[in-house]
Amino acid sequence: MRRDVSLFSGLNFLVIRALALVVASAFALSVGGSVSAEPLKVGEIAPNFTINQIDNTPFKLSEFKGKQSVYLIFWNTWCGHCMKKVPQLMTIEREFGEQVKLLAINTSWSDSLAEISQFQARFEANYAIAFDDNAEITHRYGVMGTPTGFLVDINGVIRQVDGITHTLAANIEQWNRVSGTEGKPVVLAGAVCDKDSLC
Repeated sequence: MRRDVSLFSGLNFLVIRALALVVASAFALSVGGSVSAEPLKVGEIAPNFTINQIDNTPFKLSEFKGKQSVYLIFWNTWCGHCMKKVPQLMTIEREFGEQVKLLAINTSWSDSLAEISQFQARFEANYAIAFDDNAEITHRYGVMGTPTGFLVDINGVIRQVDGITHTLAANIEQWNRVSGTEGKPVVLAGAVCDKDSLC
């Protein structure tokens, strides 16, 4: 009888442990975003996507190809480094808004639209914000943590991937170049990052 009870207890322990592992994995998928696509790298084509901004204005990445560079920043309201980045983002929007489209995409990891609206009002953010409700875009871009930024040039190519802004440099020509008919770059307008900056 004691052996049976001991065996039963052992089986219970194994079952409980297995269930705990399953629950932990599911939690990582839904909240932490640790299981996702491979992180995108510099030189890759940025995946196209469409998302509504919180003011219900639609944003489609491909519409900016051939027009201007795009700076995508993935963030959360509870992220300390994201809060520190707000002044730099506001500077980008204020000084380069006509040359670089800035979109701050909330990953929806433990966030809600109400919290985003409160965040925007608290910091008086002057840039466009969107809510990735099911984190689909977040996962497609391989985002593992926030803040993570992608500088997408005028040709739709990722030119810089980073987390935290340390410097803000005006490099007007580097990212807004369109390939001409002979394959030579045609210089258009502006950008915000050079190879030595992390913005």
